[in-house]
Amino acid sequence: MILKNEIVVPKADDEYLEVRKLVVKGSDFEIGKDLAKIGMEEYEVELDEYQSPVYGKARQNYMEKNFPALAERALGVADAFNLDPKNTKYDTTVLPFDLGDIACSAIYFPGSLTENKHPCICRNLDWYEGSVTELESALMGIKGKPARKSLSRITTVEFYPDNGYSAVQLGSHDLLNPPMDGVNEKGLFVTILTDLQGLKTPMPFGGAIDTGMSFPQLTTMILNKCATVEEAKFEILQQRIYFPFRAQHFLIGDKDGNVTLFEIDGNSGLYYFIDGIPDQPFIVTNHSMHLYPDPSKFPEYDPKEGYNTFNRWNRLDNYIKNHDGVFTKEDMFEAMSLVYSHYKDPMAAGGSFPFTERSMYTYVADIPEKSIEVKFYRKDGPALDGTDEPSIIFHDPVTLTLNEE
Repeated sequence: MILKNEIVVPKADDEYLEVRKLVVKGSDFEIGKDLAKIGMEEYEVELDEYQSPVYGKARQNYMEKNFPALAERALGVADAFNLDPKNTKYDTTVLPFDLGDIACSAIYFPGSLTENKHPCICRNLDWYEGSVTELESALMGIKGKPARKSLSRITTVEFYPDNGYSAVQLGSHDLLNPPMDGVNEKGLFVTILTDLQGLKTPMPFGGAIDTGMSFPQLTTMILNKCATVEEAKFEILQQRIYFPFRAQHFLIGDKDGNVTLFEIDGNSGLYYFIDGIPDQPFIVTNHSMHLYPDPSKFPEYDPKEGYNTFNRWNRLDNYIKNHDGVFTKEDMFEAMSLVYSHYKDPMAAGGSFPFTERSMYTYVADIPEKSIEVKFYRKDGPALDGTDEPSIIFHDPVTLTLNEE
């Protein structure tokens, strides 16, 4: 049942993105069917095809064993697309749109260091102002059909399933599994960031020869099944995880103050958990923490490369070290402002693609309150003092939370 479907941040002609809020409730079959209908009506969703039926059958069996809720939602998707429930041609575990990738910065603050004594996470989500077609054209000389700008249509989805934990998730690219951020009714929080040293062989987003669970599906599974960081670790270790586009690492925290970063080594494929130190902030940017655990041994970088992952980590670390007293919500937003992506020349700033990149949203999440206060990117503002780099104008904050009544 769709309880809400509305644009909460509209897009003006000179602005980049819009934000749609969805609230879905009911059986997993109903949730999958309802989201698929919205995907077809609002997001031009087309299902990806498997290379061979054996991949489709294997995916169905995998989800039935490892993530039954998604297996049921996939049946709802099949019904919405008028497919046989045993269809093995199309991947119904994904509702893909406006595909893209992300790079970001985040800090976990333990409750002992925050004003309200609650563990909190603040983060920026950064991405290029271009479509996947444009990125592929620039990188590989491939000319594809025109496509919408990646991350220009962000969704927030509140899930209230009959079985499994309720959760609010934030993201784009997959309407069935909003991948970027989320918190569930038990006070478990997940956010993902690009891992530059992670696995280097990207898989298709859906269908093709995919096996196992994609990173968007992993976000949804953790929030649907797990109440604590320890439970999340246990579930992760039972999965075969693959990464459409670039690798990601997962920052996972719970209301009791536990936090970990999950990474997959880019060479060996081994799974690593880097646990936070009690009563200390935990900073994450875009380098593998299991490869670079000691900041004093970071590789050298040009200080002019403002978006370099090690540069950003050090700026956040310096902010924390120079801060007196506990951290307020305003302090956390200020920390994130130090590492906004707002450069005129992204390559000179240490970026990966020749497209302008912006912080598409910035937020502070209160884990025990199960709330996320988000500021979404609106457009560029006047140049910053002493530079020719534009400032960023955000929309007024939007608070995402669960209705626990």
